[in-house]
Amino acid sequence: MSEILDDDNLVQTKYKAGDLKIIKYFSKYIAPYKTRFIVLILLYILVNSLFTLEPLVFSYVIDDLGKYFIDTPTITLDTLLNHLYIFIPLEFICLMGGAFGAYFVSYALRKVGQKVVRDFRNDIFYHVLSLSQKEIKTLKIGSFVTRVTNDTQNLSSFFADLLPQLFRAIITLLIIIVTTFARVHVYGFIFIAYIPIVFVISYFFRKKSKVYYLEEKNSISRMNSFLSENFQGVKITKSYNMEDKRESEFIIKNNAIYSNYLKSTTLFAIFYPSMYLLQMTCVIIVIAFGVPAVVSGFLTIGTFQLLYSYSSQFFQPIQTITSLFDSLSSIITSASRTHDVMEKESEVDHKSEFDKDHFDGKVEFKHVVFTYPGSTEPVLNDISFVIYPFKTVAFVGPTGAGKSTIISLITRLYEIDSGEILIDDVNINDYSLECLRHNIGVMMQDVFLFTGSIKDNISLENSSINDEEIIDDAKRVGADTFISKLPDGYNEHVSEKGNNFSAGQRQLISFARTLAYHPSLVLLDEATSNIDTETERLIQKSLEEMRSIGTLIIVAHRLSTIKNADHIFVINHGQIIEEGNHQELMNLEGKYYNLYKLQNMEKNLNNEEISYEHN
Repeated sequence: MSEILDDDNLVQTKYKAGDLKIIKYFSKYIAPYKTRFIVLILLYILVNSLFTLEPLVFSYVIDDLGKYFIDTPTITLDTLLNHLYIFIPLEFICLMGGAFGAYFVSYALRKVGQKVVRDFRNDIFYHVLSLSQKEIKTLKIGSFVTRVTNDTQNLSSFFADLLPQLFRAIITLLIIIVTTFARVHVYGFIFIAYIPIVFVISYFFRKKSKVYYLEEKNSISRMNSFLSENFQGVKITKSYNMEDKRESEFIIKNNAIYSNYLKSTTLFAIFYPSMYLLQMTCVIIVIAFGVPAVVSGFLTIGTFQLLYSYSSQFFQPIQTITSLFDSLSSIITSASRTHDVMEKESEVDHKSEFDKDHFDGKVEFKHVVFTYPGSTEPVLNDISFVIYPFKTVAFVGPTGAGKSTIISLITRLYEIDSGEILIDDVNINDYSLECLRHNIGVMMQDVFLFTGSIKDNISLENSSINDEEIIDDAKRVGADTFISKLPDGYNEHVSEKGNNFSAGQRQLISFARTLAYHPSLVLLDEATSNIDTETERLIQKSLEEMRSIGTLIIVAHRLSTIKNADHIFVINHGQIIEEGNHQELMNLEGKYYNLYKLQNMEKNLNNEEISYEHN
C-alpha cells in the first residue's frame, strides 16, 4: 500500500472502476448535515426551475399581445389586461425569486461544503498522527500538505458546486424537453437528437481530461515535495555550491507542470468551441424550420420565441454537465489521493486497553528481530537483554549497529518482526499507546521545537503543567541558565524549528520538556552528540538527578557521558557483543575499550588544536 502514496505511482487506471466507491466513501461526511443538504438541493432545484420556466411565461405574454394587436383580434382588451396582470407578476417572480433564491441557497450549500471539509481534514490529520513511523515515512511532506489543504478543499466543491449544478442541469433539461413536447412535440425531437451526440463527445473528452489532469496534479505535488525538501536543505545546497544543479532540477519540474497544463488547456480549447458549434447548428435548425412554420400559422410567435430561447438554453445544461467532468476529474483525483491516506491502516494496534499509571521500569527484549522497511537485512538479529528498574543503562556501538532502533521499538514507533518486548513483564503490545507513551520520556538527537514560546515548547501547551513546574524542570536540566538571560525569559519567541537557538539550547529545552511530563522510563537517543563541552557538563549534572526518576536508557556517542552507567551494552551488527559497567568493559580490552581510547585520542588532539590557536 505504501507505494500508492508516492504520486509517481498514482495512476488513473486504479480509480476508473472505483470512482463511485470513492465518492460513496466521502459521502458519509455529509451524513450529519444530510437533512439540511437535501432541503437545500430541493430549494436549489426549485429556484433554478424558475429561471427555466421564465421563457414559457414570456411566450404566453407574446401570444396574447399578438392575439390582440393583429388585424382581427381574437381577445378583448380586458382579457389581455387580465392575462398581463397574471403573467407579469409571474415573470417578476421567476426572475427575482430565482436571483435572490440562488444567492441564499448557494451560500448555504457552500457553508455545508466547508463544514464537510473541516470534518474530513480533522480526520485525516488525526489518522496520520496515528500511523507508525514506518507508515509515515511513505508520505512525502510536500505531497501530504497538498492532500490536506488543496485536495480536501477540492472535495468541498463536490457538495457546494458539483452536485447542485448537476441537479440544476438535469432539471433544466427535463423542463425544456417536457415543455417543448407539450407545446410542439415535433420540435422536441430536435433537442432529443442532440443529447447522445453531446454525451458521446463528452465521454471521450472526460477519459482524456482525467489522464491529463492527474498528470498535472502529480507534477504540482512533486514540485511541492521538491520545494519543501530544498528549502529545508538550503544550507547544504549553498555549502556545496549546488545552486545550479538544484535550479536545473527546478526548471525540469516547472516545465513538467507547464507541459501538463498545456495538454489540458489544448483539450479544453478544442472541446468548448465544438460544443458551441453544435449549439449554433441547433439554433439554425430551429430558425430554419420555425420561421416557415410561423408564416404558415403552424406555430405562434410566442411558441417560436420559446423554441428559440430553449435552443440557446438547451446546450447550457449539457455544457454544464460536460464541464462538470473536468471538476469531477479534479474531485475524484483529489478524493483518491486523500482516500489513499485514510485507507492506510496503522500497523500499530491502538485497541489495547491495558493501562498503568506508573511503570516500575523493567525492560526486557526476548529474541527480537527487526528489519527496516525496504531492507532485507535485519538491523536487530535475535537480540535479548534485561534492564532492571531504576538502573541507568547505555547502548554503545558503531553507526548502524542498531542502538537507536532499540529506542524506536520500545516506544512502538515500529513493530518488530519477531520476538517480544516487555515492560514490567507485560508485552508492550498489551499496553494502550497512550499509556505507553505517557510513561516514557524520549529525548532525541534531532530536537524539534514548535513555533511559539519556550514555555509552550516545554509544556506542549498542556494546561495541567503550570509555570512553576516549567521553571523548576528547566532549572533541573540547566536550561534556566540561558533562558533567564533572554529578554522575554520563558515567553521568548521560538522561530520555526527553533532556529533562533543553538543546538545545545534546543537540547536543554527538550530535556526540560521530558521532565515536565514525569516519565518513569527515560530514553536518551544520542541526546548529547550535538552539544558543546559546557552544555555537556550541565547535562551530566541533570542526568545524575534524572537517575532518581526511574529507569534511564541512554544511546551514547560520547562514551564519556555514560561512564557512570550501571550497565553498558556494546552492540555491533544487531547483536550484543559485550556488556558490563565501564571498568569491566575497559578490563576486557575489547570493542568498548578501543572505542573509548579512540575518542580520548580525538579529544586530546582537539584540545591541542584549541591550545595552539590560543597561543
